[in-house]
Formats: sequence, structure tokens, C-alpha cells
Amino acid sequence: MTVETKYKKGDTIYWYCDTDDEVHHAEVQFVNYVPVGFPEINYEVETICCGERRTLFIEEDDVIDPNYM
Repeated sequence: MTVETKYKKGDTIYWYCDTDDEVHHAEVQFVNYVPVGFPEINYEVETICCGERRTLFIEEDDVIDPNYM
């Protein structure tokens, strides 16, 4: 089953981080789709946040469209 997502592996996404009050960006490493209940899509990225390298899972609804920045 193929699922349409806004972004794919290799795309750069942007999101707002509540912890350090900044907008971050990173390249998508994996696209995760969970088809239980309400389908959920998130993007796995590696970035430096709050001074540490972290692997984060960014919900599709939390990604900021770069055209609005």
C-alpha cells in the first residue's frame, strides 16, 4: 500500500521546537506511517537540538511549510 506524504526521504523539513524556542531544519531520513485508528505520518530526522545530537520524530502536522517562513 502506497501512502501519499507531503515530504519524502531526502527532503529538508522545518519545525518549531518548544524546548529552545527556535525553528530547526533537517533532512528526512525515514518516513513513518502508522495505519491504526487515525493514520499518522511522521518524519525521522537527526539534528542538534538544545546542544545535543538527537533523533527526532516530527509529526506531519508540525512541519512548517518553507513558503510561509
